[in-house]
Amino acid sequence: MKGGEWGSLRRASPLPLVGCPLTLGGLPCPMFALLTAMALAPDSSGSYPQATIPFPGMAAQVVRGQANTAQNAEYPWTLQQTLYAPTQQAAAVRFCWNAVKYTGCETKLARPGQPVLTLPKGDVNQLLWTADGKYLIGAGANTLRLWNLVGGVRTVATQPAGSVVQQLWLSQSRSGEADLCVSVAVSTPLNGVYVAAMTTIRYSLPTLKVLTLTTLPPASGQQKGKEAECRPFGSSHLN
Repeated sequence: MKGGEWGSLRRASPLPLVGCPLTLGGLPCPMFALLTAMALAPDSSGSYPQATIPFPGMAAQVVRGQANTAQNAEYPWTLQQTLYAPTQQAAAVRFCWNAVKYTGCETKLARPGQPVLTLPKGDVNQLLWTADGKYLIGAGANTLRLWNLVGGVRTVATQPAGSVVQQLWLSQSRSGEADLCVSVAVSTPLNGVYVAAMTTIRYSLPTLKVLTLTTLPPASGQQKGKEAECRPFGSSHLN
């Protein structure tokens, strides 16, 4: 994988396929492909998902996830995302497993010339860097994490109770700094159908202090709730 993403929320591109010559080490191409597939398959000795992280002017770092063995072969750990800081001086790497109804993730932090860190409370679904590259933000189903570059973490639960995080983004404040905006949804039953009320919360960085909450009324029927505005001041319930 070349480089990964630069501060975006898109998943990292998959590894490019490598062409196979007619023979390699005396083995015909089909046999070589079979042996390669066998080598990559999970086995009792363990195989590791990994990402190679190049940094400008520095040796690349290899970041490994947890081992895949016969015990977790049905739901193996896979590389999900590589996200570079805007400064290009750090990269977050997220590995996950997925068992349909249940999932789990871990997040690692790579920095030039430094040991790879496994971030505490790194079981998150989304990642976002602050504009200055000093902090990494992660979102679980209903919690936010903010890590510094040495692995210290701050956590908060999203509001209101029962909300589920939909999206993260940065928005410039009146002072010129960037605030964090988080869109959440709360589903409630209405006439036998669940409807979603959308709230957008604005947080200061790096304190994760709530600045404003803007809530839209629940969407009716099968209509999907639209995202509420990330207001710079003045919490409100919009009708």
